[in-house]
Amino acid sequence: MTPALSNESELYVAPGGPLFRLVQRIANPGKRPRSVLWRIVGLLLITWVPMCVFAIVQGYALGDTPRRSFLLDFATYARFFVAIPLLVIAERLIGERLTVAGRQFVCDALVQENDYPAFERAITRLAQRRESVVATLVIVALAALGAWTLTYESATGVSTGGWQSVILPEGHTSHYSFAALWNHLVALPVLLFLWYGWLWRLVFWTLFLRDVARLHLRLVPAHADGAGGLGFLEMAHTSFGILAFAVGSVLSAQAAFQIVYEGARINVFQTPVIVVLVVMLILFLGPLLIFTPVMAQTRRDALRSYGSLMTRYNTSFQEKWIDSRGPQDEQLLGSSDIQSLADLSSSLRFVADMGLTPFGRRAVLLLTLATVLPGLPLLLLVFPIRDIIDALAKVVF
Repeated sequence: MTPALSNESELYVAPGGPLFRLVQRIANPGKRPRSVLWRIVGLLLITWVPMCVFAIVQGYALGDTPRRSFLLDFATYARFFVAIPLLVIAERLIGERLTVAGRQFVCDALVQENDYPAFERAITRLAQRRESVVATLVIVALAALGAWTLTYESATGVSTGGWQSVILPEGHTSHYSFAALWNHLVALPVLLFLWYGWLWRLVFWTLFLRDVARLHLRLVPAHADGAGGLGFLEMAHTSFGILAFAVGSVLSAQAAFQIVYEGARINVFQTPVIVVLVVMLILFLGPLLIFTPVMAQTRRDALRSYGSLMTRYNTSFQEKWIDSRGPQDEQLLGSSDIQSLADLSSSLRFVADMGLTPFGRRAVLLLTLATVLPGLPLLLLVFPIRDIIDALAKVVF
């Protein structure tokens, strides 16, 4: 039976908190909560739709160049039709996985009973950070600021002359682009608000894991998951792949625009892809390295204790069955001593194979695939489909 915690209901990361309620209020001004689909539709109605209307009215839906054509901007579609829906869906998908993972510490008796008060305090701190109004205001400010500073024009000081430029040249004069203004004042801040919200959730979830790692965890060094019983954390953190996919989609869409309309070569994007991949792995698997010290100590202690037990058992086995050739009234074939020796040897191998992180190559591979998968269609823009199929066939066969 799972022990009851006084504040177990507060052990969740998302949805909830000021971040969730603010987005709910923006996307759903009614009092009754609506489904994820309604929230996504509401966000699109206040982000992409107004920009499209302004672009049509001002003649920039299909401009004289691809950069001045709102409807030809692949990255815009990726931001608002892929990234925003995925960031909203992630609240349910990732939120539920992390909640289950948090409770698993108690369900699997990894947290000892005398540490329950400390575990409850860790939950309290998680809830306080989740509900922090100050953190919400900081995220809103960063989102509003980032919409103006995290652009090519602000970074280089050179205007691209695209529809995203607030001031567009028109002959010998210039005028404001209302689509660009809405993009900077509303659309991008909403997107950044959702993204920064997830980064903040990742921060206070990491702090929760740090608090748990400081407890006297009862890890199982011979556990079949090879992580001392912490393997459930790997399954929880691979769900962050949905965020990695969202980031990869936006970057791939931007690269596709440059390849299709500006003649960029695909190898130009090799370094940015590697950098983004490394960042995604650090963000989503890095927090689990908090458990490395306790896992390393558990493995060392277990190797010593299991090794000592194995030595004693082997000595007794040799004295009983080899030195004295066994009891006269007991046959070696079918003896429980043989099975016990095999079981103990298997347990020692599990201990020796215990990793130093709660995740393995599977998690790295899944997050890598989630990050680079949106970029695979770029190959179709550069190489014929037949060449790609032939290359894959050579790899597989």
